[in-house]
Amino acid sequence: MTLFDDSLMEAALAELARTEEITSRIRTEGAAVTFEASDRNRLLSVTVGAQGDVRELRFRGDGYRDLAPAELADLLVKTIEQARLGARAKALAGMRELMVDLPSPVGRLGEVASVDELVEELAGMFTRNQPDSGKPVAPPDGDGVWR
Repeated sequence: MTLFDDSLMEAALAELARTEEITSRIRTEGAAVTFEASDRNRLLSVTVGAQGDVRELRFRGDGYRDLAPAELADLLVKTIEQARLGARAKALAGMRELMVDLPSPVGRLGEVASVDELVEELAGMFTRNQPDSGKPVAPPDGDGVWR
């Protein structure tokens, strides 16, 4: 007696192929994310990539020259951080959109609102049905075996 008949196996393989396609799109589209932010006075605009890497800095006019060094530094830091937060939100929104298309969704991946929630949900997917002995999880020993 077999555990799966051919039709179940074909369905599982088709679901796996669809999952691989969507996760590949998540990686590709996520890596292509960029976001541009400007300060409120429109002196500076910053474009960052998906990993928060600064891709471009543009100064509009020369009003930035009237700023004290500390003010210019603060403007740069705040605008870069604003661009990074925007890129992170844009990437997460794109991932959420694609995760909804995953076959047989597990957990609440399509509903997460932050990167922290995404990580927590992914970790939960792998540990949710594990027996809990009540003992704290010990790291693997020197040969990589979990005890």
